[in-house]
Amino acid sequence: MKKLLYCLSTLTLIAFLSANGYSQGYFSVHLGPAIPVGDFADDDINEDDAGGAGVGLNLGGRFSYPVSDIGLSLFVGADLNFNCLQKEVKDDIEDRYDYLGLDLDIRYSKYINMPLIAGVNYTYKANDLISLFGDFGIGPDFLKITKTKIEAGNDEMEFEYKTSAQFALKIGGGIMFKDKFFVGLHYNAFGEHEVEGEMEYNGNSTDLEDTEIRVNLLTLTFGVKF
Repeated sequence: MKKLLYCLSTLTLIAFLSANGYSQGYFSVHLGPAIPVGDFADDDINEDDAGGAGVGLNLGGRFSYPVSDIGLSLFVGADLNFNCLQKEVKDDIEDRYDYLGLDLDIRYSKYINMPLIAGVNYTYKANDLISLFGDFGIGPDFLKITKTKIEAGNDEMEFEYKTSAQFALKIGGGIMFKDKFFVGLHYNAFGEHEVEGEMEYNGNSTDLEDTEIRVNLLTLTFGVKF
């Protein structure tokens, strides 16, 4: 982690120093669907590695610093990715409880990933209308799984999870129109997060068995540059 923080700090410092020799830095914001892939999208509740995540929402922003006159920039940015459980996963869980004759009210967990990414971007200006870009970045990703709450009559059970941090990688590219509006497609590898938490029932609590979940997302974003 120290090496990662040193790398991010160095990139940011270089960007600030280099920006003085070229055009000023600029902000951009984006949003679009966050599409789970791999184990994160697996809906088989019998598999320990299955995340069961459904298509969610990505939104974020970045600050870029041009460092050359040939389209090279450094950037720092942050995203929020929200993913609920798939409907099929919820149905499977409820079918099992129904089979046991249990009438439960369940508020399901949601996945929230918050990556902080620093990296490099290259933009090729094809003409006055269209530019093509590609970028690559690294940084920490923070995973928060929201609380699961189960109610049956006057009884209530809650599962609460700790926030996990892991190394993240983001790579992708896209098209920019009139140096203003853009569409991007990125692969986000957020690593294998440790899932730790506790269960609370009738005032008592017990630690949950530690598990791991690998988080990978495709994000299709639509954005604007300022």
